[in-house]
Amino acid sequence: MDRIRESTKVPNPYHIGEICILLPKDNPDLRGKAGYWGVVNHVGQYSCTVQTWDGYYTVKIEHLKLLELLDEDCRFMQQLCLRLRRLHQVATHDEAVDWLLQGLGNQAKPYLSSLQAKLLEAVEREYKIDWKAQK
Repeated sequence: MDRIRESTKVPNPYHIGEICILLPKDNPDLRGKAGYWGVVNHVGQYSCTVQTWDGYYTVKIEHLKLLELLDEDCRFMQQLCLRLRRLHQVATHDEAVDWLLQGLGNQAKPYLSSLQAKLLEAVEREYKIDWKAQK
């Protein structure tokens, strides 16, 4: 596959700021990450680095599926990713936070239901995270 790609010089179709879903396929580094969505934050010749709620993953382009979203929806997902990452980085968070992060980190939709938004806001209040001030 790599030899074919190098000989055909197919350009990397992804751009910084786009939202993609991780496709683990045969990549052991992505085991358990099926369905995770993230924000492309680096574009290489044949790979991208994607920021998710729980880390950064550098993957070949065949391990990504683009979510074709409007710019406004991409901005919402970028902001949501940052909010989830801040919660994930709280050192002594309750395991219920992990459930919420898992659920929202696998839901590749550019919106939250009313209940999801309330749950996320309640957890942010609990850990004194003011995401609105940090935009």
